[in-house]
Amino acid sequence: MCTNDDPDTNRTRERYASDILALQERLTFRTLATLPEVTYRVERADGLTTLGLRTDQLTTRHLLGMQGFRLAQYLRLGWVCSDAIASRAMFCEPTQALRDDDLHLVTLDGQGRILGYLGLAGVDGSLLMADPERAPFPVEVAHGVNLAEVVPALATTPSDQVRELKRFVHRRSMTDKLERLRVTVELLLAAGSVVLDMHEVRLLVGDVEEHVALRHLMIMGLETRLVEGTRPALEERHYLHHAYTERAAVRPFVADVPSAENLGRQLRLLEELLESPDPVASLRALVSDFGGNVERVAA
Repeated sequence: MCTNDDPDTNRTRERYASDILALQERLTFRTLATLPEVTYRVERADGLTTLGLRTDQLTTRHLLGMQGFRLAQYLRLGWVCSDAIASRAMFCEPTQALRDDDLHLVTLDGQGRILGYLGLAGVDGSLLMADPERAPFPVEVAHGVNLAEVVPALATTPSDQVRELKRFVHRRSMTDKLERLRVTVELLLAAGSVVLDMHEVRLLVGDVEEHVALRHLMIMGLETRLVEGTRPALEERHYLHHAYTERAAVRPFVADVPSAENLGRQLRLLEELLESPDPVASLRALVSDFGGNVERVAA
């Protein structure tokens, strides 16, 4: 619940949420771009830097800062309950469940402010996805579904060859549409590049709003199965409960990673989009000419 019968309690918790948002607006991470060991780094002439870092490549401060950015943007969107985070004294998303090899992709501006974030997370173990003993992915927990049961092609894939795309978010105070598009493309380039370099990743999972984030999968040229008919199973007191109740329908997906040749081609097209005098038109052409396909499957 995000409200309380006590008005004073409500004001206190709303003030707590406002303080979290104000803190995140002030934070900068210039030193993040100077870390000596990163998985991915692209620096642009205009000052934008996009990084890909494993959890074990991050300092505690940087990791808490990224998790705080994620929480603050969801809070601004109305997808995080202020009552839930205040009652738990949360200032960032939990770090306990993160794995050392989870990847955190961020785009920074010249002042070191985080403009966008995208995560690539795995699960422990290397069991087949159909194995009843394998660890579930967070999207499966949230939707109460076993993806291997509804997408047969997933069943024989080892779980360590699957990654979940998580928390694709922009800085909410970034209102320039072309800048937002630029950050989106930079993060998609980063995700595609690290997956290409990892070789062993065969499938991506996650959940998306059909008329919003689904287009990101199309831009990457992914062959995607969109799972219909699930019902999010997060308990009402979970801090992310509203992420599934306060926005358009969010559906799980399973997407094939393209061949190295096809993925490499798509990444080159994204690089060309960044240089285009009309990036919006170039984006439409990219989706139309080389975009992926969507197949709908029932849970």
